[in-house]
Amino acid sequence: MVAPPAGSMGPAPLAGRRVLDLGACCAQVPHGLAASMAARLCAAYGAEVVRPVPAGGDPFAHHAPLLPGGGSALDRFLNTGKRIGAAAGHFDAAIGDTAALAGVAAQVKVRISHFRPGEDPVMGELGLLALSGLLGIVGDSEGPPARLAGHQAAYAGGLAAHTALLAALRASGEEVVEISLFDVCCWLNWKVAASVVVLGTSPMRGGNRADWYTTPCKDGHIALVYQEKDWPAVQAMVGDPRLDSPAFQDRPGRRSNRAALLDILGPWFMARTRAEITAAAQSRRIPIGPVLFPAELLADRQHTARGFIAADGMPVLPLSWNGARVLPQSGAKPAPPAATPREKPLSGIKVVDLGWLTAGAASAAVLLDLGAEVIKVEGPSAPDPFRNNENSAPGEPWWNQSAWFAFTNRGKQSLCLDLKDARGRDVLLRLLEDADVLVENYRRGVLANFELSPDYLRQRFPRLVVASISSQGETGPERDMTSFGSTLEATGGLAALTGSGAAPVISGRDVNYPDQVVCLFASGAMVAALLERDRTGQGAHLDLSQRELTSFLLGEELLAAAAGAPSPRRGNADPLAPADRVVPAGEGWRAEWAGGSAPVRDGYALAEAPEFRAGTAVLRAPDGKPAKGIPFRFTCRPLAVTDSCHALGADNRAVLAAHGFAATEIAALEAAGVLATEPRSKRHA
Repeated sequence: MVAPPAGSMGPAPLAGRRVLDLGACCAQVPHGLAASMAARLCAAYGAEVVRPVPAGGDPFAHHAPLLPGGGSALDRFLNTGKRIGAAAGHFDAAIGDTAALAGVAAQVKVRISHFRPGEDPVMGELGLLALSGLLGIVGDSEGPPARLAGHQAAYAGGLAAHTALLAALRASGEEVVEISLFDVCCWLNWKVAASVVVLGTSPMRGGNRADWYTTPCKDGHIALVYQEKDWPAVQAMVGDPRLDSPAFQDRPGRRSNRAALLDILGPWFMARTRAEITAAAQSRRIPIGPVLFPAELLADRQHTARGFIAADGMPVLPLSWNGARVLPQSGAKPAPPAATPREKPLSGIKVVDLGWLTAGAASAAVLLDLGAEVIKVEGPSAPDPFRNNENSAPGEPWWNQSAWFAFTNRGKQSLCLDLKDARGRDVLLRLLEDADVLVENYRRGVLANFELSPDYLRQRFPRLVVASISSQGETGPERDMTSFGSTLEATGGLAALTGSGAAPVISGRDVNYPDQVVCLFASGAMVAALLERDRTGQGAHLDLSQRELTSFLLGEELLAAAAGAPSPRRGNADPLAPADRVVPAGEGWRAEWAGGSAPVRDGYALAEAPEFRAGTAVLRAPDGKPAKGIPFRFTCRPLAVTDSCHALGADNRAVLAAHGFAATEIAALEAAGVLATEPRSKRHA
């Protein structure tokens, strides 16, 4: 990877900035957790973070998980890099709830609420998960719904807050950012919302409908994750002729015959260890992985090789910047404002989006919402797989009918360009001459095969920010491991602590949680890199590992495990809110807490909820179609979905003409098939 310039102290995008962390002063725990997480990330990026503490002490200082030698792992994880102090003087940014922010002097205020300011009923994270549908879609249908372990609702709110805060700091003038924790949870649960508002059907939780689940093996559990195209490889791996039965040859058949399928697969898994199964699966590029506990992650070879977890269990920022970990720097001057008071924070920024599915494409969409111009690049032989989604609306041409694709890619210019052709690669390089950001989440090695490695791009375009979002990261012995989001829940420690029964739980196809939450972090990392470029003139290569982020969001559990006090699987219990619980309610379930209760919503109930309809998780594009929304609101610079989804290749000529291509050049590229407006592949059944 490209090394920092000689004498460089490393990146410090928030150097010289003062951030006020009011997490200890928030009235409700979720707000405090979210504010504390956002401020922790600001500290990691070099800000001076001041945390006022009430007279009774920090509210997280006595919360589980507790350390054997005294103190709280939660407190230690969230407050590393901060200093205790008073809310005195002027701050560049302040983060807290409405009451805590009153009277604070700050250029940017990030206000956290459950729904909207003034709409903050007493409620814990369990209630937010229930109302947003994120609780109701996870777990086995034969038992209670399963809360994702840890503080995922609040921490995801913190990730959204940090991205919005960084963006707001890039503009001059004041800004008030509104973070609705409910909206953030619904934004993460967008697949359920998309199904209902577009197709009129809702995915349902687990049971015999689940395609992906955990299953026991000789020394624990593995996450049984595979796509339709992987089924022949699964058959070959197990080698049992009974799997050739017509009953198992498509997803509906395997769903309806799940018990019979497990009667065959179960003994094969039980005769083998997690490592043996993973090796056999990965050799065939099947995205199966082991369920690992946080204590096992402390010695995990991938995390260890990448220097992600310190000896005491403290994870570093889940980001490698030009080949090195981000360490806070002091003494540097902050970047000057890059946008005027009336402009959106990323106005004038050009993004080339090689991302697909969710992790890359939705990260680029957040930059679009913040004001960037985004050019979506797909190949005629390798379009975004979401174009071929099985839940696409009927109609022709089929590649322009997918609600999943439209949700994530609304507003982007569409360029269909064959990067397997040297002429297509030359076109991309000309686009990058005036681009600011390149986003990609290809399988590792694909860019290098195109002779477009991040090292080469950084050397050729020193001001370019290259964001590589991958399952495992760019380096390490498992960099090539085939994974989907739910595989990473298993290998990242989340699944081991999720669920109420004996078996760990993954969120499955309808959530794929790591794919969703990485967008909130990765978009913020790209804004941080732009802030650093504003300060130094240099771009960066950002190596973002989804597995590391999954583990990072369990940071307190890593610390507890390292101290010899690993947490048990708590199911739906919350040590910060002991009264919270999930109970049967007629044919469904309810979340209850001290002073309130709420139904555990499915997709249908979510789509009808007034707070969902008034929120920002799903918005309408100018063509009237539903679109994935925006996980925050800017008061002074309102954000909105301003364009609909473009057809494949609809902007080929306009994009190339804007980059100096003559009409004859464009016509030659079209004639050669380097530019296209339809895929070469047929639709999969």
